[in-house]
Amino acid sequence: MSATDNLNLPIIDLRELDNENTRADFYKKLRKVSRENGFFYLVGHGISQEERDDLLDTVKRFFALPQDAKDKISIDNSPHFHGYTRTGDERTRNKADFREQLDIGEEVEARPLLAEDDPFFYRNLRGPNQWPEEVPELKEKALAYAEKANSILRKLLKGFVGALEVTEEDFSILTTDTGYNLKLVHYPANDGDEDPNREQGCGPHKDPTLLTLLWQDDVGGLQVYTEQKGWIDAPPVKDAYIINIGETLELATNGYFTADIHQVVMKPHLKKDRYSIPFFLGAGVEVDPLPLLKLPKELQAEARGLSSDPENPLFRNLGRNYMKARLRSHLGSTKQFYPKSYEQIVKSGNISASAY
Repeated sequence: MSATDNLNLPIIDLRELDNENTRADFYKKLRKVSRENGFFYLVGHGISQEERDDLLDTVKRFFALPQDAKDKISIDNSPHFHGYTRTGDERTRNKADFREQLDIGEEVEARPLLAEDDPFFYRNLRGPNQWPEEVPELKEKALAYAEKANSILRKLLKGFVGALEVTEEDFSILTTDTGYNLKLVHYPANDGDEDPNREQGCGPHKDPTLLTLLWQDDVGGLQVYTEQKGWIDAPPVKDAYIINIGETLELATNGYFTADIHQVVMKPHLKKDRYSIPFFLGAGVEVDPLPLLKLPKELQAEARGLSSDPENPLFRNLGRNYMKARLRSHLGSTKQFYPKSYEQIVKSGNISASAY
């Protein structure tokens, strides 16, 4: 899991999209960095340090609660995969992640659940959140932050319309009825435990959504996999977010953009806790199948096709693709609400197309 070097991620300034004198260059830079890296830093986003610090202070108070208080809103209670996950209970590639987190979606009312054998059961992903009674202000602050993050990524998606030279009508399949997932994540400091399993803060994976907006503190640990150098560190940069391309954009562009594999490694004897706040924006779960964007011929010629990973099959039914990720990661919820999928994961370690 060791990294060989620091990744010199390019920096994109979102303010250049608003200026007609810089917009054309913005499109070119966005296309270049998204194709070459799949990861980049974003500045000019409009979220102040004070806003992030205010949310982070509240997040730290939540994670400092007694374990039984956090367990009251366990994700195992939620068929929507919203709630608190204990350290070690989330899994990536069949291995425990050494972190605790709170998963938050759009705040919507409860509705009747669909049975697991219903072809549209992925609609269950949308549902009410769970909030801690002990930190009541977390709800307002987290949802306000999510709305700002949502606005940033929706604005950036408009930049991708120009970068890919497609029409807004063609691109609208990706921006209609979008959904999001906000994670508040705490990676406990290593107290000297030599167990190598503790190094996996979050195992190697791709994000299934369109785009991810990531804030990370100054501890570091994020790594990106490149074919040229293997695992490379992606260190935090002051006042910058990290953007990474998700599987949905890879699917829509036929691999012109590729979702890069990344992970979080917690180094042995790290004495400081790590916090991060990733925000995931996804296209509508009803998109089936996801069509290819009508790229210009010169861009089509450069499309690499979809990356092949037997451990991570990609489905053009976006609801299935999103549900696949949740089912595999949160086995407590899966066992309780989706037992057929649970049995398949336990037996094979994966979710196949035949499961749907």
